Amino acid sequence: MKTTLLSLFISFTCLFGFSQIELQPNPSDINSGTFVLKYGEFGDYSIFDPMSNPNLYLYTGLQTDTDPLTWDYNDGEFLVSNLGQMIPLTYDNTLGYYIATFNPKTRTYFEEATLSMTTIPENTEVFDWYFLITTNDLSRQSADLKGTDYGFNSSTVLDVDNYTNTNDIIVLNGSIKFLKQGQYNLSVYDVLGKRIKKETINNSGELLYDLKLRSSGLYIVQITSGSTKKTVKVLKH
Repeated sequence: MKTTLLSLFISFTCLFGFSQIELQPNPSDINSGTFVLKYGEFGDYSIFDPMSNPNLYLYTGLQTDTDPLTWDYNDGEFLVSNLGQMIPLTYDNTLGYYIATFNPKTRTYFEEATLSMTTIPENTEVFDWYFLITTNDLSRQSADLKGTDYGFNSSTVLDVDNYTNTNDIIVLNGSIKFLKQGQYNLSVYDVLGKRIKKETINNSGELLYDLKLRSSGLYIVQITSGSTKKTVKVLKH
């Protein structure tokens, strides 16, 4: 699909500012959860003018190899019959601009390598998130747009669904609940493997310990208690 769209690619870096499109959270990556894309918040539709058809959609794709000219996972054939696969970009009369809400990690994509629909496998490195804006009849569309121009960062897909709960700890949002007394040594790492915190917890009973993580995202926590050592994943919303 990307080869079809490639002829439309224009660098907007020099032509326009980026006030027309805002991606939240910013910065973000493939593990950031739900994204909100705003378009035309400041009344600027120079990237793509809805004109007489205000019914807009996002066609999206992910670059997962070193070739920036391919969307290895994408929304499939660029056809009206495939519109249900794309993301509605809906005008909000109260806010006064277009808005789309989606989670790029958990969406189903067409995988070019296998020619089948799938979600993004764990441990897949995502270099960039691409998108374009189109009308619901696909008669007009914007140039290809890069997520990295709007705060998206390269990262590896990590499994954030399988939290580790054992008989002595429960992993919660940005915190760990210790169920048994004892001394626990914690080392907290970001997804790049950099240690950002080291703590010693002395628990006399049952304790909910806030890791005080500054940013939303996924963290790896190594917990040592006596001769027992375990590693858990902590998601900060």
